[in-house]
Amino acid sequence: MIKSSAPTRIDLAGGTLDIWPLHLFFGNAPTLNAAIDLYATVEIIPRKDKRIVLRSRDLNLEDSFSSLTALSENHPLELITRTLKFYAPKSGLEISTNCQAPQGSGIGGSSALNIALHGALNKFTGKKYSKQEMIEIARNIETQVIRVPAGCQDYFPAMYGGIRSVNPGFLGIDTETLPVKPKELTRHIVLCYTGKPRNSGINNWEITKKALDGDKKVIRHLGTIRDCTLEMHQLLKKGRISGIAPIFSREWKARKQLAPSITTPQMEKLIRSALKKGALAAKVCGAGGGGCVAFIVPPGKKQLIVDELDLQGGKVLPFQFVSRGQVTSHQKQ
Repeated sequence: MIKSSAPTRIDLAGGTLDIWPLHLFFGNAPTLNAAIDLYATVEIIPRKDKRIVLRSRDLNLEDSFSSLTALSENHPLELITRTLKFYAPKSGLEISTNCQAPQGSGIGGSSALNIALHGALNKFTGKKYSKQEMIEIARNIETQVIRVPAGCQDYFPAMYGGIRSVNPGFLGIDTETLPVKPKELTRHIVLCYTGKPRNSGINNWEITKKALDGDKKVIRHLGTIRDCTLEMHQLLKKGRISGIAPIFSREWKARKQLAPSITTPQMEKLIRSALKKGALAAKVCGAGGGGCVAFIVPPGKKQLIVDELDLQGGKVLPFQFVSRGQVTSHQKQ
């Protein structure tokens, strides 16, 4: 059996600007994020026949196909079926997937699962793609599935782990590990799940189109997000956590103005309650409209804020920031 796992992430600043070609018009600004120990896992068991069996444990879905050629792309597990067709295994197999991140949480669960899947199939088929090549393949297949350009930021913490800057440029996308200790950053962050998204949240492709069409309001808010990201990047490059909270708040304010549907009344209530108890800043993770809120907190008040969020109906997710990225192992059955 081949087992592959990859971490999810908390986005710190700069999301949306990781979408091609948007980053080209904002100075190729970085996106900052950090891997956490809520993992997506993929297990592959070889079969002696040609049959393909798919199991999604977190979605409670299972399907079976007589062979690779019988795989349907118009399928609830389309990302998996398309990826299988790309790697084209010569024998049958059983794939089981699972993700510890709640559905729709906004912390990159689908991208982590995508990277874990590539790690497993790369090993199973002996293709020997590099990490960077697997990221590019994963992004292109995701674009086929969602039918709009996919951002790049989520794949890098899933593949490489750590506290990370994702840097798009003219020659492609580079990444750097920022010198922040994962254990220390964990002391300053609370992650709270508010339930599955009930509205569409932020539509990054619509924002991209508006920016390319010259919408002055959208361009202004994206410019603020870029400036906040560059400022936070400078602090984190020096290993400094103190000072990021005001930047976190400014970035969140610009993102709310960019797409008011990113937040919900419940999220706003949780944010107000946490701030009253001493939280320094908050922002919704990912596309929002539900899902998770990340809070920057003083370590001495962390438990007080956790208790308040629980009292207000939020579900605080225990986690730690981690240095490890995608890992593949070969295990005896």
